[in-house]
Amino acid sequence: MRETYPGFKKHLRDLREGGEPEIHERVDLRAWTALGIGGQADLLVRCRTAGGVQRVIDLLATHGLPWLVLGAGSRLVPCDRGLRIPVLNLSGNLGLWELDLDGVVAGGGANLAQVCRAAARAGLSGLEWFAFSSGSVGGAVQAAVAGQRSFRQVLDWVDLARPGASVQRIRIADRSRSRGDADHGLELDRRVALRARIRLAGDDLSAINARLQTAGRRKLRHQPRSTSPVFADPKGGSAASLLESAGCAGMSAGGVRISERFPNHVEASRTARSEHVVELCRRARQRVLEATGTKLEYALCFVDEDGRALEP
Repeated sequence: MRETYPGFKKHLRDLREGGEPEIHERVDLRAWTALGIGGQADLLVRCRTAGGVQRVIDLLATHGLPWLVLGAGSRLVPCDRGLRIPVLNLSGNLGLWELDLDGVVAGGGANLAQVCRAAARAGLSGLEWFAFSSGSVGGAVQAAVAGQRSFRQVLDWVDLARPGASVQRIRIADRSRSRGDADHGLELDRRVALRARIRLAGDDLSAINARLQTAGRRKLRHQPRSTSPVFADPKGGSAASLLESAGCAGMSAGGVRISERFPNHVEASRTARSEHVVELCRRARQRVLEATGTKLEYALCFVDEDGRALEP
């Protein structure tokens, strides 16, 4: 941590109740990101309850410190020098979910693929294409805010924690909205998505299983290390189609490449670095702009050492 905040870690340890929060120093981000990239995080704080999250972010705000929430790391592209700001991770109760008659309430730290498969076994449809995702529910909420319509359309509400305030429930009224038309209050700057309700629909188990098998075959064609979609779909269009038409499929930089079969995903080898991802995404975006006149918006989150958002 920065030397300008020498008392922060001591105060953080004083917050512990029943072993929460867990405090980990000098964490290798390669083990926490889907592409196996990034340097070392100075401090990672794991919270198991909404109350634990609230206490931690209140303390962070008191010290004037920003933070970064890291779930499964399928959207995050941290710089190769690592992260100097505190990193929050949700686990415990915030990693659980509960099914109801027409949906599921899941914590922000819940494994999205496990939630999807549990819903499918209960005969609930709407999440089959996420059943082999490497992300978390909180990460999917972030992607929905960034413009991923497929998940936004099934969001019912999101519980958000912010410093010095009670938990706020934001209802997603219009599921047809895309990036630039965000629901009032859903912006996640200085907020943490604690849990979300996903609205689903009953369906025949054989039909659900057929879609799961198709999603499984899609996933098996990917290399083990791959991201969530790189770009948000533009309004009325498909980022994958634009990337394919611009000839971006198969493009590579260093240890990463754009998937030939699914052009809106990046695949990584063991030699991948964050700088490779940045360069590849920048080139792909520029090629689409030149070929189609469309400027794609990133669904991935690129950050510098201090957690500030970057745009390649």
